[in-house]
Order: sequence, then structure tokens, then C-alpha cells
Amino acid sequence: MKKIRSILSDIGFLLREGRHLLYCLRRDYPSRQDFGSMPPHSTISFPCHIGVKKNIYAEDFVKIRYGLTVINAGQESVFIGKYTVIAPDVTIITNNHHPTVSIPQVILGESHINDTSANVTIKEDVWVGTRSTIMAGVTLGRGCIVGANALVSKSVPPYALVAGVPARIIGVKFSLADIERHEEALYPQEERMTHEELVELFQAHYKDKKVYGCSVPLTDEQQEIVKKLKKKRGIKP
Repeated sequence: MKKIRSILSDIGFLLREGRHLLYCLRRDYPSRQDFGSMPPHSTISFPCHIGVKKNIYAEDFVKIRYGLTVINAGQESVFIGKYTVIAPDVTIITNNHHPTVSIPQVILGESHINDTSANVTIKEDVWVGTRSTIMAGVTLGRGCIVGANALVSKSVPPYALVAGVPARIIGVKFSLADIERHEEALYPQEERMTHEELVELFQAHYKDKKVYGCSVPLTDEQQEIVKKLKKKRGIKP
């Protein structure tokens, strides 16, 4: 009888562990259908840790590397624009708990008193560097770059290079003329930023800022590489 009880106990243990394993697999290795939007030409590497997966909306040609953590509640969403890359171990937080007099920290989160709750929007062609953290309410503008380990607590203008804790603008991705060339290569006419918008952008944010990106025309060999990679990912020429 003692032996039978021991066997039954072992079986119960294995069943509990099995259920826990299935839960972890479902949590950290979700299917494409679990997300609000994850088109066929977008990819996400696992494991990932996302509170509410159905509130994650990716456009086409998005690449999300392994280790993404999204701390979001039921009413909070994350929107990711096309051509964007999110590097490994990025954290996105769509809510924040503000220290409040008379409320112990241990119950502050559960109370939801004085919480900040807001969506995060990542526009097109953004590069979010490894181990960076994006806070509630932030919009990462088109084409911007977030440096590794940055803490982004304020919205970032298009084509900015930001780094640090808290993140600040330390450069610009391309010159104004090269941004116009870049936009022409990536977007149809109706989606491109106008010359006037870019002039205003540079006057507001990029005076005396160093240009980060490369503007040397691609060689024939490099153009062929880009052509093959576009075909592989389903991006139209």
C-alpha cells in the first residue's frame, strides 16, 4: 500500500509539472494567432514574455528578436510599424505606479491608485536596441534609433538617435537630403514626409547634431544583396 501511495504521489507530481510546463510553453512560445496582429511576413523569436498578447499589433515586415517583455494590462496596447526591428531583451511597459503618500509600495500596484496607463506606439523603420526599456505613452517616431540599454520615457521624433538613462537625442539618422532619398526608397508618395515637415523637424531637433547613418551609394553587389533579401522577406522592389 505504501508503495502504491508513493507511485500515485509521483504521478500527481508529474501531472502538476506537466501542466506547468504546458502553461510556460503557451505563455513564452505563443502562436501567431494569439496576437492582435502578426502578419505572415513579420517574425517574432521566442521566448517572449507578454502580459496581454491580443493587444500587440504588428504591421508587415516587422522583426522581433527573442526575449521581448511587454508589461501590459487588458486595456493597454502596443503598435509596431512596418520595417521595424526590436533587438533582443527589450522591455515595453504600458503602465506605471506613482508613489503615493500613505500607500505601501507592496500594495501600490494592486491598488491602481494614481496609475499611469497608456499605449506605446513604434512607428515604421525603427530600430530598438538591445535591453532598452520603453515606457507608457511613448511614441517612437519613424526611422528613429534607440540605443542599447536606453530608458525611453518621452516620445522620440522621427529619425532621431537617442541613448542614455533617461534617453536623449544625441544624433540624427541621416541628413535631410538623405532622409528624402530613404523615404523615396521605402514608401509610396502619399506616405512620405514632405520637405516642409523635414525642414521643421531639423529646425526643432537636429541643429548641430551629428549624422549617424551611411549615405554612400550602394555598389552593384550591395544592391544585389538588398534585392535578394527583399525577395526573401516578401518586400516589393
